[in-house]
Amino acid sequence: MYNLRKAGIMVPRFGKARSWFDLTHTIWRAGRQVLGRLGPQPGDLLGFTWGHPDICHVETLVGPWGTGPSVRAVGGNTGGGGALQREGEGVYENWRLKRLVAAAANVVDDPRYK
Repeated sequence: MYNLRKAGIMVPRFGKARSWFDLTHTIWRAGRQVLGRLGPQPGDLLGFTWGHPDICHVETLVGPWGTGPSVRAVGGNTGGGGALQREGEGVYENWRLKRLVAAAANVVDDPRYK
């Protein structure tokens, strides 16, 4: 997130991940843009369910949403205690299918964020 902030992209800083996808901040849900909201933009959060009932994984959109079937996002695991614990952990740029995005949220830096 630090590098995205440094690049001038507004990204979340406060609050808990489960509240990033509330009614106030969600702009895309169940394959559709939320009425009256702009579509996903670089810096917005993408939530994935991976078979769970609720969002369990979050990545940051880094490329344009566009009209294709996939988007570029940054995400990954950082391991416990600040150290990588398993092979394959780390932060990576990924191509994600849009149909797997459960929700997208626009959460900007705001010190009053709950």
